[in-house]
Amino acid sequence: SLPRASVEAWFRKARIAANALEGSSHAIAAMNAANSASSGSSGRSNHFVTTVSAGNAIHCSCHSKAKVADRNHPKAPKSEWEGASLRNSRVTCNVILPLVSTKTSSVPLMSVENALADVNNVMTNTLGVRPKSTLWSCLHDIRFLLLRMAYGEALNVDCGGGSSSSNFLLALYQLYSADMFAANAEHDESPEVSKHARNLSYGFLVGEDIVDLPT
Repeated sequence: SLPRASVEAWFRKARIAANALEGSSHAIAAMNAANSASSGSSGRSNHFVTTVSAGNAIHCSCHSKAKVADRNHPKAPKSEWEGASLRNSRVTCNVILPLVSTKTSSVPLMSVENALADVNNVMTNTLGVRPKSTLWSCLHDIRFLLLRMAYGEALNVDCGGGSSSSNFLLALYQLYSADMFAANAEHDESPEVSKHARNLSYGFLVGEDIVDLPT
C-alpha cells in the first residue's frame, strides 16, 4: 500500500479541483480539449469492444478438428461458429481468449499465440480497425464488463446465455490475460504503451487507496 499521507494529499487536491470545475466553463473547455486530444494526436484508439461469456470452454485441438469437420461436411457445410453454436445449446459462440493453466497445461505456446492472434483478428473485423494496443483493448473490455455487471445489465441477452457467475469468471480470465499483455507491452510495444504498462500496478494502488478514503 502507499503512504496514507501522500494518498490523502492527492485526493484532497483532486477533490478541490473537481469541486471548483464542476459545471463551469473551464470544465467544459477541459472536456472538449480531452476529447479532441483523444480523437487527434493521442495514440489511443477510440474504438473498443465489450465481451460477455456463457462459460463454454473447449480444448483447442477439439475445436480445430470440429472446425475442419464442419467446413468439409458433405451435405451441410457450416462456418466455424455456426457449428460451435449448434454444439453449445444455440448459444452464440465466438473466440474470446485462450485459457491456460500455468501449472498443468500441456497446450503448446504456439497454440496460445495462434489463439491470441485469432482474438485480435476477430476484434479487428468487429471494429473495422486494428487495435493499437492489445493491452488497452483488454483493460477497457474488463472495465466495460465490470460496469455492466455493477449496473445489473442482463448480459445473457448478448449471446443467448451466460450467468453472472460465468461473466465474473470471464473478468478473472481477462485480468490474467491483461497481466500477460502488460508484461509483453513493457518490451514489445510503443514507448507510450510501455510506460503505461510499467505503471499499471502503481496506478491500481493509488486508485484503491483513494476509493477507501472518506469523501
